[in-house]
Amino acid sequence: MGIIKKIKKHFRRKEKLKTLDTQEIINIKSFDPSRKTILFVSRDFPTHDKDSGSNRLKEIIFIYKDLGYNCILFAPYMFEDDTYVKFYQQKNIIVFVENNKFRNIYDFLISFKKIDFLWFNGPLALNLFYKKMKTILPHVKFIYDMVDIHFLRYKRAIEIEPNRISLKKKYKHFFRLETVIAPQLDYIIAISDKEKEIMSQYADKNKIITISNIHYPKIDISERKNFAASKGVVFIGSIHEPNIDAVKFLYDKIMPLVWKINPELEVSVIGNVADKLDLKLYPKFKFLGFVESIEDHFMQSKIMVAPLRFGAGVKGKIGQAFEYFLPVVTTDIGAEGMQLVNEKNVLIANDEKSFAEAIIRLNNDEKLWNTLREHSVDSLKPFSIAAVSETLKKIN
Repeated sequence: MGIIKKIKKHFRRKEKLKTLDTQEIINIKSFDPSRKTILFVSRDFPTHDKDSGSNRLKEIIFIYKDLGYNCILFAPYMFEDDTYVKFYQQKNIIVFVENNKFRNIYDFLISFKKIDFLWFNGPLALNLFYKKMKTILPHVKFIYDMVDIHFLRYKRAIEIEPNRISLKKKYKHFFRLETVIAPQLDYIIAISDKEKEIMSQYADKNKIITISNIHYPKIDISERKNFAASKGVVFIGSIHEPNIDAVKFLYDKIMPLVWKINPELEVSVIGNVADKLDLKLYPKFKFLGFVESIEDHFMQSKIMVAPLRFGAGVKGKIGQAFEYFLPVVTTDIGAEGMQLVNEKNVLIANDEKSFAEAIIRLNNDEKLWNTLREHSVDSLKPFSIAAVSETLKKIN
């Protein structure tokens, strides 16, 4: 939901609110004063079934809960009847929602003040809330989760489209946030060791911690369809610029080469890309929009593709494919930070010709397909809950 719609919704609902018991409003009854407390702050409320960044945040919150923390989640303009708010409340996560007791989150923090750690989810949250929250809670440990290096993503986009002024403005904005403001916090969370190395040019390396995506097998390998029964290519994305570019690149440059050899090969696109694409221009693709459960698509498709030409961070869509033992073709950008080996865990190709050849090869080579499938579990080992839990314990 856009920020303008959220504001309008906020005022409509605010009028309907009655004075309620504060503990009921923000679910503070589940608060244990004997435990440490971490507040997660996000510009947008995490929608774990719609994007990998939100799913990663969900897993991190749950790990902190398992480590014995009181976990509080805040994003502006949220109400108790929201589906995602209910999801977290059912998991005993405290959620700050709109109410008549406090005008805003700042009033709540001034009144509550029982926070030990404050975790900013991405640069938009850092930009909006850090300065004032630091003033209110000067002794709290502040953590900035980059999610990925945004200025790096825009730098790479500029290399492909050097004349787009909007990209240059965004690069400048995020460069300042991530290299001037972020180093002021107590900890910076990088999504990969490669991004940690990049950020070490701008911040104390000792305060940078790598916490990648969190993945684990969602099925047993015996449950998914075999090579002969699997069909089609699937791409999962969002309105993120790298995903939109990937769909265009796939349709205009890659698939015409594939269809010369395998004209029957169907491509399905999962996600809300229609918000940025005129679907009439891509008649040979099957656009599925938001899919509540991707399991069937991942278990029945033969190939996941991620022809990303720019971007940053670790790509959740690729980890999701491994969770369902679905072989992947991607680029160096797509495989970045995941410790993947070409032709063992994944096929890597960077131009349209080699990418098309990789799809054709994987679609027709059962032995290669099985090799990639069987190494899916190894591909996920660096992203286990246990590994992330041990890393989070080091933050104190």
